[in-house]
Amino acid sequence: MAVFSGAAIANPLPGQWDGAYWGLSLALTGEGDDRVSVTPPGDTPGTLSMGGVLGAAHLGWRQEAKGIVWGVEGDLQLGRVSDSFTASGYTASSRINQAASLRLVAGLPAGDTGLLYLTGGLAAANVNYSVSSTGLDISDTSIRTGYAVGAGYERQLYSGWNARLEYQYSNYGKTTLYDGLSETEETPDYHSLRIGLNHSF
Repeated sequence: MAVFSGAAIANPLPGQWDGAYWGLSLALTGEGDDRVSVTPPGDTPGTLSMGGVLGAAHLGWRQEAKGIVWGVEGDLQLGRVSDSFTASGYTASSRINQAASLRLVAGLPAGDTGLLYLTGGLAAANVNYSVSSTGLDISDTSIRTGYAVGAGYERQLYSGWNARLEYQYSNYGKTTLYDGLSETEETPDYHSLRIGLNHSF
């Protein structure tokens, strides 16, 4: 225990973040930016700003080496992230009910019970997308792949339980869809704020 200016400064215990863990989280999502354009005729009727709520179960493993905590985490997310609009004669919608990710995690201990970390890796989601108008009917339901990146803070509580707060951005790539006459680009994405619990085992 080091002492500075009369105050005791606790040092993190080496290896206290080591091992496997599981957890649950709840995410509020929003601020997607899927701009809908249809070619021909070259119309851009609006933007799908996907948002909603996702519950997730995650499983991970990490190890501390030379003061850096690193590891891998995977999750399965269920819920509803969606948006729709009707404008300029067009109706468009996008919806995600299931998503998953597999990410690397790297962080630094903060104080004696905290961890600041960054995370990033592969993401996938089942996307239901449609755009329709007079003479136009584009719809598709497929698994899209992309990436998820984020940052968070985790704090140890008691008996192997930890609490975490995390920001993530998920982007599921760009896919061109067409009905034989016209085409549009599907670009689903959203930001999320997650709160959750982990338990070591």
